[in-house]
Amino acid sequence: MDFIRKLTKLQGHLQDLTEEEAYLLAKSMLGREISDIKISALLTAMRIKGESVEELLGIIRALRESLKPLPPKPSHLDLSLNYDGKVKTVYILPSALVFARRCGLSMTYHWAEKVPAKMGTTLWTILEELGLTDGDLLSVAHQREFAPELYTLLPLRRELGFRTFFNVVEKLLNPFNCSYMISSLFHKPYFEKLSSLCNEIGFKRYVLVKGLEGGIEPLPDRPTFYMVSGGEVSKIDPFKLGIKLPKKIETERVLEDSVELNREVLEGRASEEYVNWACLSAGFLLTAGGLSQSPEEGFEMAKEAVG
Repeated sequence: MDFIRKLTKLQGHLQDLTEEEAYLLAKSMLGREISDIKISALLTAMRIKGESVEELLGIIRALRESLKPLPPKPSHLDLSLNYDGKVKTVYILPSALVFARRCGLSMTYHWAEKVPAKMGTTLWTILEELGLTDGDLLSVAHQREFAPELYTLLPLRRELGFRTFFNVVEKLLNPFNCSYMISSLFHKPYFEKLSSLCNEIGFKRYVLVKGLEGGIEPLPDRPTFYMVSGGEVSKIDPFKLGIKLPKKIETERVLEDSVELNREVLEGRASEEYVNWACLSAGFLLTAGGLSQSPEEGFEMAKEAVG
């Protein structure tokens, strides 16, 4: 196994794997052909070295080969969200999903609970509390259903506690085989890396957002950077557009405060700032799903759908 030798050198001599070697590495982990101790060491080495696009492509190929088939939904938008959730800010995404659905957007979502590094509150938990899980809003799958081999590695990942390459690739698995996708990133250099992966996977259209807590919700206090299908990195500035967004989004009670906020928005009791935030988030969804040409246009569509 050449990949073990490449990833067990001193830090300054760690080597990138070829796509095929990365594929074999992931296959050996999924099949438990190597011990948990070796898996931990290799994940640590990859974390220190950083993953190349070729490595991530090989890992995605191995993971997709192990997927259990789900009913394909090619016309839907896949919500390629970070599995580790949120820990310090409220969600506005549930309201955005409702507004986007009113505009005719169909969506899918896949998830798992207590995923490191944050092991935070997931979108699914908020949707459950709001009673938005009946299937009309989203087609949903838990990781244990469509990627059971990957799911069995979750206890080990929790014990390690840090982000691994699985955090990057699991959200890109597209288990419903959607043609449209929206995803996010923490650091601006990842636009190019994720764009290369999306192009190789073959999405018809996708949007990448450098949003709140590394998610897809736009930042309410400064411009949000995004990319549409491998184009230029753009930004949307709510101040220049004259859109008032909320100033208070931090919380130590992500679940409780997110549920209350979205109830207020959906019941027409929230302030304009929070409604605008939901509509701008919906604007990114509608752009990714091909129903609008830009988040600004999508924002106007969502505002009409508020009712």
